[in-house]
Amino acid sequence: MTERDVSLEKKGLLTYVIIFIVILILGLTLLALGYNEAFYSSSSTMQTIFKMITNLGEPIVFIVLVAIFYIIYDKKFAKNLALSLLITTYINEFAKGIFKDPRPATNTSPDKITPENPSGLIETSYGFPSGHTQSAVGTWGYIAIKFKDKPKPLIWPIILSIVIFLVGISRMVIGVHDLQDVVGGSLIGMVVLFLFIYIEPIATEKFNSFNLIVKLIIVTIVSIGLFLLGILLFPTSGTDLLPTPQPFTDTGSFAQVGGVFLGLGFGYMLEHENIKYQPSEMSKKQKIINLIIGLVLIFIIYILLDLPADLINSVFYRFARYAIIALILTYILPWIFVKIWKK
Repeated sequence: MTERDVSLEKKGLLTYVIIFIVILILGLTLLALGYNEAFYSSSSTMQTIFKMITNLGEPIVFIVLVAIFYIIYDKKFAKNLALSLLITTYINEFAKGIFKDPRPATNTSPDKITPENPSGLIETSYGFPSGHTQSAVGTWGYIAIKFKDKPKPLIWPIILSIVIFLVGISRMVIGVHDLQDVVGGSLIGMVVLFLFIYIEPIATEKFNSFNLIVKLIIVTIVSIGLFLLGILLFPTSGTDLLPTPQPFTDTGSFAQVGGVFLGLGFGYMLEHENIKYQPSEMSKKQKIINLIIGLVLIFIIYILLDLPADLINSVFYRFARYAIIALILTYILPWIFVKIWKK
C-alpha cells in the first residue's frame, strides 16, 4: 500500500460534486421554506435513538477507529485518517469562533443546570458549522473513499454515507443544531476532505524529503503553533454560550487537535525509524490479541488522564494528555507488540 491509495477518479469526483450540489440546493430550499428547526423531536423514544446515533460523531469513536486501523490494518492509512479528522476538526472550531452562531432554543436540558450553566445548555459552544457532522464527513467519508471497491464497488460508500446522514440528522433531532448548522458542516467537511485527498500526497512527498530532526521540528512548530493560534484568537472556545465564558479551560478542540498532532507526528516517525511494526506481517490471532491489548490500554490511559481534568481544568493539560494518548498509540503500543511477538 502507498500513501496515494486514497483518491478520487473522474467518475468518483463527478459523484462527489453532484452530492455537494444536491446538499447545497436541498439545504437552501428547506431553509427558504422555514424548516431550519423543524427536525427537533421531543419524543423520548426518538431522543434515545438519535442520542445513540450521534455518538458515531464523537471524538472517542474516532480515536478507537484510528487505533483499530493502526494496530491491525495499516499505519499509513490510520495516520492519514487521523490527519483528515484533525484538520477538519480544527477548521470547524475556527469557523465556530468566526461565525459566532447561537444554538437553537432546543439546546437545553433540566439535568444540565448548574451554577455555571443556569440555562441548562447541552452544548456550550457556538453552533455553525456542526462539528459532529463535519467530523463524520472527514472520517467516515475518508474510509468510504478508501474502501470504495471492497468487497464490492460502492458498498462501503453507501453504508458510510448513510452513517454520515444519520449523524447530521441526529444533531437536529436531539435539538443541539439547526438545519443550517448541519448543512454547513456537511459542505465544509466535503470541501476539506476533497482538498486533503489531493494535497496530502504532495505534502507528504515534500515532508518525507527532510531528515528526521527537521521533520520533528516541523511537527513541533506546527502543532504548538496551531494550538496557540486557536486559544489566543478564541480563548473561550467551548464555553462561549455560557453566561460567563471561561478562557483557557479544558474545552474546545484547539488543544485536542494540537496535542494529537504532536503525539501522532512524533510517535509515527520515531516508530518508523526504530520499531517498524507491520500489521500485515501479523497472523489473525496476533492481530486480535494486539487489538485487545491496544484498546484496553488506550481506554485505561484515556480514563486515567481524564480524571484530573476537572481539577486542573486547563487547556494546556488538555493539550498534554491528548499528546500522550497519541504517542502511546503510535509508538508505545507498537513497541509492546514487537516485544510480545519477537522471535
